[in-house]
Amino acid sequence: MCGIAGVFNIDGRPVESGMVQAMADALRHRGPDDEGVYCDRHAGLGHRRLSIFDLSSSGHQPMANADRSHVIIHNGEIYNWPEIRNQLNFTDWRSQTDTETILQAFIERGPECLHLFNGMFAFAILNVGTGEVFVARDRIGIKPLIYCQLGQSVYFASEVKAIRAAGIRLEANETAIYDYLRWGALDHDEQTFFAGMRNLAPGTWMRLARGKEPEFGEYWSLPDIVRANRPIETDDAVRQFFDLFRDSIRLQARSDVPVGAFLSGGLDSSSVTAMLMESRQSEVGAFTYDYDTSDAGEGEHARAVADLLNVRHELCKLAWQDVPNRFSNMLYHQEAPVSSIRVLSAHQLFARSREAGYTVILEGHGGDQIGGGFHYYWMAAVMDVAMQAGGAAAYDLATAFMDNNGVPAEQRAEYLVHAMGAIAAQGTATQDGRIFIKPQLLDRDFLDSHRNRTPERLSPFGSHLLNAQYRDLRCLNLPRVLRYADRASMSVGSEARVPLLDHRIVEMCFSTTHVSRVRGTEQRYFMRQAMKSVLADKIRRTPKRSVVDPQRMWLKQELATWVSDILHSKSFAETGYFDADAVREEFQQYRAIDGLPPSGFHIFQYLNVALWHEMFIKGDAMSPRDNAGHAYSRSVS
Repeated sequence: MCGIAGVFNIDGRPVESGMVQAMADALRHRGPDDEGVYCDRHAGLGHRRLSIFDLSSSGHQPMANADRSHVIIHNGEIYNWPEIRNQLNFTDWRSQTDTETILQAFIERGPECLHLFNGMFAFAILNVGTGEVFVARDRIGIKPLIYCQLGQSVYFASEVKAIRAAGIRLEANETAIYDYLRWGALDHDEQTFFAGMRNLAPGTWMRLARGKEPEFGEYWSLPDIVRANRPIETDDAVRQFFDLFRDSIRLQARSDVPVGAFLSGGLDSSSVTAMLMESRQSEVGAFTYDYDTSDAGEGEHARAVADLLNVRHELCKLAWQDVPNRFSNMLYHQEAPVSSIRVLSAHQLFARSREAGYTVILEGHGGDQIGGGFHYYWMAAVMDVAMQAGGAAAYDLATAFMDNNGVPAEQRAEYLVHAMGAIAAQGTATQDGRIFIKPQLLDRDFLDSHRNRTPERLSPFGSHLLNAQYRDLRCLNLPRVLRYADRASMSVGSEARVPLLDHRIVEMCFSTTHVSRVRGTEQRYFMRQAMKSVLADKIRRTPKRSVVDPQRMWLKQELATWVSDILHSKSFAETGYFDADAVREEFQQYRAIDGLPPSGFHIFQYLNVALWHEMFIKGDAMSPRDNAGHAYSRSVS
């Protein structure tokens, strides 16, 4: 896990080494162990290294092959690099690193080498002879790669701040801001919150050549793979998932530094922790975030699981007093708004696990998206049954779900409406279908200028459930979760790994039959069955529970003064995105609600955007300078 940065001049102008050095320096938090810069005519590559495999200088980057015909920079991990070496003709290895493996695989097979890799990655390879640069990102988008084009120059990096260090002035992308404020969408497509800067899409590559515009290609498409596969029935799904998951843990437990896990007490993190303990010879440390308040957090559940697993466990609590002090640092590293105060908790947890000596952390992200586990998916399952077996069968299943969820008879009509809303308004509603977006609080001109924009609703499958899962995997949920994990871990020089997002597991899970994923009212059925030999029934059969945090109450009470100061500030009114008076009135009504407000997401949205705008657009969060001491300042076209 590292930080990479590069510049490519299409018109052949030489790249300034000082600029590339400044870009790499902006990423030092991602790689505290080593640094390097390589410039050759119109191409420049910069790197910051976090040593995970082969801690010696043999892993230094930018890394060249023996005849110096190719040079690579790489961020991430290819977990199966020892196995890949057995498939290559090359044998004169100089290091025990996945980076050298990528380089030699590309030299032998070109872009086809991407199909060999099992891991999370973003890398760039310069062919010194042709002057071309090949850039690629992993299938799921676990590792970031941001790029922009300014005239005849293309810049790319792990984070926006590195591109800013090249002298690119940051300007707000109002389209992304609108999508967030109007639709609740974050990290849902290739755009970023900065004008002209885009994410290289997961499963794609970019080729840069002199005298040509950037060329893009897709090497992995989940819908195409699923359509080509035969449906996997339940018994096979149970067996295949267990075997693939065990192998994924085996691969991702590989490391020359200590490995730990984040434990929430749910099915995914408990499964990861239990399997990790079987794979590692050294002691595994498990860490859980919690809150310094009652009735919130996951500490109680995690502690119970840790006791059952007999794993060393540590609880890390966030207090409300920490929020104002830590918010700016969190936002600086995230570079975009976040959706929950839990992201602050994650930053604190990574810092603590790093202090405890764990450089690599395994997390349970992805299980609900690939297995159909989110509670609100139940209506999508009912809709599929309606298509396949008719209205009577769908009615019976809906009734069974409501019975299972303890919904009183007098509330069932409303419950059904909200459940339909959770699927129809996926991404803009809570899991119980309550819309949390309030466009009437936005500035009228800002709203009108983007009124016709609606984010694309991906529906590549003939199943409501699979489509809901795919939207969360591809654009509505998981991409922002992966950004949170990457930036939080890398802010302290730590590596986050996600075993459930091994591409083999993702492909297999999306190829299972409906009844494998939802049997009766039990969601993620095949995954729960697969864990029989690993987890106690009280862990394995526990229904999905929503993560409880104190955000709504803290915004209403403990953090009210902080919130009010931001909403009444001059800079808030000057963003141009809000009807400031209406927002302030809304906050007063929010505070006046008796008891816990139904949602505080919109209030949290406004705080995020206001503080992000103040830091990156109005303010100067970063002031990179070249070697002569002159600040770069250019806008992206």
